[in-house]
Amino acid sequence: MSIDLIFFLMLFVVFLLSVTGFYFINRTKRENQLRLKRNISLLREERIISAVEPNRAKKRRKLLRRIKSDDDLNDQMILTEAKKEKLSAGEILLAKRINSYSN
Repeated sequence: MSIDLIFFLMLFVVFLLSVTGFYFINRTKRENQLRLKRNISLLREERIISAVEPNRAKKRRKLLRRIKSDDDLNDQMILTEAKKEKLSAGEILLAKRINSYSN
C-alpha cells in the first residue's frame, strides 16, 4: 500500500468520525430543547406533576405548630433541628417566618 492511500483512508476515517460526532451532539441538543419546550408548555398549562411525600408534609405541619416565633431558635438550633427532622434549614426558617407573620 502506498503512503497516499493510507493517508486518504485515515483522512476519510477522521471525517466519518467527526460527522457522526456532530450528528450525536446535535441530536442530544435537540432532544434537550424539545424537553425544555415541553416543560415550559406544561408550566404554562399548570399541569406540573409533583411528588408530594406524605411523611414530609406531616413533618412540615407539625413544624409550623411547634415553632412559635422568631426568638425560639438560634442558628445552631435550626441546624440541629433540620438534621433531626431530615428537613432543610430553609424550611425551618420559612416556618418561623410564616408563624411570625401569622401571630
